[in-house]
Amino acid sequence: MKTILKNLSIIDWVNIIFLACLTFFLIAVFNKTPYPIETLLLYCGLFVFIIMFAIFRGSHLSPKWKRLILFINPVIFLIISFESLYMLVQYFNKNRYDALLDKIDIAILSVSPTIYIEQFTHPLFTDIFYLFYLIYFPMPIIILGVMFKRNMFVEVEKSLLIYLFTYYLAYILYFFVPAEGPRFFLLNEYAYPLTGIFLAEPIRQIVNTFEPNTLDVFPSLHTAILAVTMFVSYKYNRKVFNWFILPAIGIPISLIYCRYHYFVDMIAGLVLAVFSFWLASKIYDKISSRFVNHFGEL
Repeated sequence: MKTILKNLSIIDWVNIIFLACLTFFLIAVFNKTPYPIETLLLYCGLFVFIIMFAIFRGSHLSPKWKRLILFINPVIFLIISFESLYMLVQYFNKNRYDALLDKIDIAILSVSPTIYIEQFTHPLFTDIFYLFYLIYFPMPIIILGVMFKRNMFVEVEKSLLIYLFTYYLAYILYFFVPAEGPRFFLLNEYAYPLTGIFLAEPIRQIVNTFEPNTLDVFPSLHTAILAVTMFVSYKYNRKVFNWFILPAIGIPISLIYCRYHYFVDMIAGLVLAVFSFWLASKIYDKISSRFVNHFGEL
């Protein structure tokens, strides 16, 4: 047991704390969700997953392959935990805050932005902005991958912590501010559906397939993770930062154009990014030396 505890990285501990939060939400909805046993088994599996990789971190496998596997580890944990949210969020809070979020948008902008931008839609634009919406997903892996390839393991670990703070705080907020977004709430207000030439529909189907929890609007993780990615790339690799400038312009527009987010979601996402970057950086600088590096002994 002492060996396992010694081999837990700060990333592992953050995952354990978040898993404990998810377990709390599971207990709260255990008699409401149709998936109580499935979710419990999944979270037990995720805990075993963390412990297995802590043991693996102390193995004698080639450092190159070990670090690559440990690089992939938080990504797998993050994806699985996100995919589980649909089994909990909708049963934890029966309220839906779309009407409130739309009212805030109107109070700020005097119009619902997704309705206003409808006048500028065109099939070619629709394809372009759906592509921007999709490009967001690999961006964190790209910058972290570039840093990893350059053996910047301390910087990658710190950046991973910032990303996990951002994701997990957003996931927790979904439980307290569940909303579906303009594409559902304002569906009857649009004059016509968004149709592209050949990209929009396949991308929409991909997003729908891998996003079983539709109550993930507030805050906008697209905005938050995009901002964190720009912060990280600006700090550690200006060349990648320059590559990301165009997506950083197109992605926020796509969130409104493609009817996924309210404007206030995006503001909340930006605030979350700044807060997570500041807090996770402070925590990492203060206590990371007490733990083994996520990638093992350097």
